[in-house]
Amino acid sequence: MDFHNIFKHRWINPKAKSFNSNIDGLGVEATDDIREGEIVGVLGGIIVPKSEIEKIWKEIGHVGIQMDENFFICPTSREELEDTGVFNHACEPNAGFKSSIVLVAIRDIKSGEEIVFDYAFNETYFEPFKCNCKIPNCRKIIKPTDWQIKEIQEKYSDYFSPYLKTKISK
Repeated sequence: MDFHNIFKHRWINPKAKSFNSNIDGLGVEATDDIREGEIVGVLGGIIVPKSEIEKIWKEIGHVGIQMDENFFICPTSREELEDTGVFNHACEPNAGFKSSIVLVAIRDIKSGEEIVFDYAFNETYFEPFKCNCKIPNCRKIIKPTDWQIKEIQEKYSDYFSPYLKTKISK
């Protein structure tokens, strides 16, 4: 049996779909209400060393989950992204990490709402970028050091990736 063609590298909740986001290109939108604690996505793919990540970013966009100081897990193709969407950044997230690759709703998410997490929850390696979340308390520029902001840590510590929880506890 060819499991590669049956199973995908990434999974999104059946109550969500890929869509064209106002935040940044592809996104993930709830198509039905999602309850707090419910899994919204499982992010799989290929393991990419930090030394090679920029090649992926040039090829299919700034995607991937930083798993460690030196490794990312990334989608395998642009087609996979178009099928499963991208969980964009927002300064007021509605999703966060339950484990290194599992994202859960951190509050109830209404149908039609984009599912987003704060990139401060898992990334330390990227070029600063202008945020498009348009919330009143937006940080405006998202930086790879945002995980160090005490207010974010205090409010969302349960939803940081294991990689950053370990860095914070040191």
